[in-house]
Amino acid sequence: MKPHALWILLAASAALPAAETGSPNPVAAAPTEPETELEAVEVTADAPAQRITPNFNAIKGDALKLQQADNLGQTLQNQMGVANASFGPGVGLPVIRGLTGSRVRIMQDGIGSHDAAFLSPDHASAIEPLFAEQIEISRGPDTIRYGGNAIGGMVNVKDNRIPERVPERLLQGALEQRFDTNADGTHAGFKLDLGRDQVAFKIGGFHRNRNDTEIPGEAIAADAVREQFGLSNILNARGTIPNTDSESVGGFLGASWLGDNSMAGLSVGHFTNRYGIPKSSHGVDPSNLDGLELILPDIDPALLDQFADILSPEALNPDIRIDMRQTRYDFKSEWYTPVRGIEKAAFRYGLVDYRHTELEGRLPFTTFNNQVGEGRFEIEHHFLEPWSGTLGAQWQDRYFSAVGVETFVPPTNGDTLGLFSLQKLKFGQWQFELGLRTERSRIDPTAAQLAFPAPPGQASIYPDVALPDSLNFRADSVSLAANWQASKAATLSLSLSRAKRSPDIQELLALGPHLSTRSFEIGNVRLGNETANLADLGLDWHSERLAAKFNAYANWTENYIYQKRQPEAFYNYHEAQFYPACVNLVECLPVYAYSQRDALFLGYEAEAQTTLADTAYGQLKLTVFSDFVRGRFIDDDVPRLPPLRLGAEIGFGDQRWNAALRYTRGQMQNRPGNDETATPGYHLLSASADYHWRGLEPLDLWLFAKANNLLNEEIRSSVSFLRNFAPEPGRSVVLGFRATF
Repeated sequence: MKPHALWILLAASAALPAAETGSPNPVAAAPTEPETELEAVEVTADAPAQRITPNFNAIKGDALKLQQADNLGQTLQNQMGVANASFGPGVGLPVIRGLTGSRVRIMQDGIGSHDAAFLSPDHASAIEPLFAEQIEISRGPDTIRYGGNAIGGMVNVKDNRIPERVPERLLQGALEQRFDTNADGTHAGFKLDLGRDQVAFKIGGFHRNRNDTEIPGEAIAADAVREQFGLSNILNARGTIPNTDSESVGGFLGASWLGDNSMAGLSVGHFTNRYGIPKSSHGVDPSNLDGLELILPDIDPALLDQFADILSPEALNPDIRIDMRQTRYDFKSEWYTPVRGIEKAAFRYGLVDYRHTELEGRLPFTTFNNQVGEGRFEIEHHFLEPWSGTLGAQWQDRYFSAVGVETFVPPTNGDTLGLFSLQKLKFGQWQFELGLRTERSRIDPTAAQLAFPAPPGQASIYPDVALPDSLNFRADSVSLAANWQASKAATLSLSLSRAKRSPDIQELLALGPHLSTRSFEIGNVRLGNETANLADLGLDWHSERLAAKFNAYANWTENYIYQKRQPEAFYNYHEAQFYPACVNLVECLPVYAYSQRDALFLGYEAEAQTTLADTAYGQLKLTVFSDFVRGRFIDDDVPRLPPLRLGAEIGFGDQRWNAALRYTRGQMQNRPGNDETATPGYHLLSASADYHWRGLEPLDLWLFAKANNLLNEEIRSSVSFLRNFAPEPGRSVVLGFRATF
C-alpha cells in the first residue's frame, strides 16, 4: 500500500466519526423503533428507483438463498441477461450481455474482488456467495461510478461484513447447512451479530466440499474436439468429470462504531479455495508417445516397472489443481448530513492480498500474486428539491506477478485514479441523469524485456522483446439517461453512454503458452482504449396484477480488444519453437495475438410476472422470460456468446411456503465465432420448494429443497472455454435448512 493511500485511510478513520451535528444516523436507529415504520420507509425509497432503472436489478431474501451456489456465475445464471462462464464446476463467472473478464466489474461491498479472474477463465472469483445478503447487477449509466472495467456491467455482492446497525438483541445469527446429491457436495456456514449501545460485531465462517461432478454422458464431446483441435485419440470419461472436486474454507470478523450521525468500521476476512481443472489441454495423449511406444516391446518386461513414473496415466496427463488464498482488509466510514445539502459522505478502502498456485501432478508450476489497495470517497448531495447526485473519487494501487513454468505475463506495478459525477434532475414525471468520469491508469512492467520460453537448460532461439518503461492511458466516459413515468404503472427509459476501457495487463504484455485455454498468447503494447457506445431502451411496468421489465440495447464498440488467431502459426510446447503446421496438436498450441477491431452487440432482456389466482392457500403466479445477444465483427461473429434463452416459471405459495417449477429452453448456438464449435440446444427443468417454521420465537427455521437439470440433459455452455471437455452438471437435488435467531 502506497503512503498516500495509507494517509487517506488514517485521516478518514479519525475525522468522520468526530462530527456531532446533523440528522440522526439511520443505521444506528434505536432497537425499539417500530419495524413497520422501517419497512414503510424502505418500500417508499426503493420502489420508484427500481421502476426508473429497468437495467438494474437486485436479488435478495429467500430468492437469493435459493439461487446461491458454489460460485458467483452459477448463483446469477437465471438473472436477466446473465450467463455463467464455467471452467469446470470450480470456476463460474458472470457474463453480462455477452461480456465478462476485464469488462465486468465484480465487487464486494463496493470494492473490487481483486483476484486473478480477469487474467484467465480458469481462475475462480474469491467472493463466497453464501455470505451474500444482496447481489446487485447494473448495466446502465450508474456503472460510470465504477470505472472502465465496468464497461459491460457491474456485480456488487453485499455481505455487510462491516456492521451497519446494532442488532436488536445482544446476540443474533444464522446457521445454514446444505447437501447436494450431485458429487455429494456439502456446504455449511454461520453468521453471528453481536452488539450493544453504539458497538456492533459480525462473525462468519463457511466450509464447502464436493467430489467430482456427475454428468449424464461422456465428459468430452469427441466430435467437437476433433473438429476444433484435430484430436482423435481421446481419453474420455463417462458419468463424472475427473479432477473437478473442490474444497473451500473461509471466514471474517467485522466491527463497527455507530454514532448518532456517523459510523466507522473495519473487517478482516480470509478465503481458501482448492479446486481441480477438468482434464483437456494439459499433458499428452498416451496413445501417441512420439515413437516411445515402438521400443517398449524390446524392453525386458521385468524392467517395465522402472518406467511406471513416466508412463503412468497420471504422469502422461497430470491433474491440474489450483490452490487459492486471499486475505482481505476492509474499512468503511460514513458521515450523515455534515452540512446542509450534503446527505452523506462515505469513504471505503480495501487492501487485498491474493495468491494462487497452479499445481501439475502435485508439483507447483506457477504462482500468481495480486496485491491491491483500492479506495473510494463519495459525497451524496441534494441541494435543491429536483437536483441530487453523487461526486466521487476512486483510486487503486496494484502489484501483480506470475512466477513459474507457465509465466506468460511479467510482474507489473500499476495505479489508477478516477474522478466521477452522477447528477439527477427530476421534473414532474421526468427524471434526467448525467454521468461523467475521467480515469487515468498506469502500468509499469518491472522487467525491461520479455523473453520467449526456452526448453529446460537451453536458451531461447528467439530474441527478447523490449518493453516500454511505462504504459499510460486516459479514459473519459459520459452517460445520459431520461426516464419518463408515463403512468402510475409504466416507466420508459432511454440511456446513452460512451464509455472507455483501458487495456489490461494480459492484453498488453502476455507472451507465452497458456495451457488452460490451449493457446500461445501474445500481447500488444500498441493497444488503445476500447470505446463502447451504448443505447439502451427500457420499459418497467408495475401494476397490481402484472410486473414486467424489458430492455433492448445496441452496443457499438470501437477498437474492441480480442484475441486473433494467427494463420499457419503453431507453438510446440516441448520444443519451445514455432511451426507453420503441426502434425500432433496434443503438443502444439495455436497462436493468438491481441488485436482490436470494431464490434456490434445487439440484444434484449424481457421478464414478466402475473398473478393467475388468489386462494386461501396462497397465490398462483406465472413468470415468462427471455434474453438474447448477438455480437458481430465486420466479417465474423464474436466468440463464446450465450444463445437465445426463453422459458417460464410457475409458482404457488404465501409468506410461509413456496413451490416453483422452472423451464428454460436454450437454443442452439450456431454462430460460435472463428475457431469455435457450435453448441446444441437444451431443455433445462428445475424445481424448488421452501417452508418457514416460526414456532419458537425468535427462531425462524427455513427448510428448502431445489432440483436442477431434472431431465438430466447433457448441456454444453456456449460461453465456456471448456464446453467440449466439461458439460454442465447432471441432475442434482440440494436439500438444506437455515436457522435464523
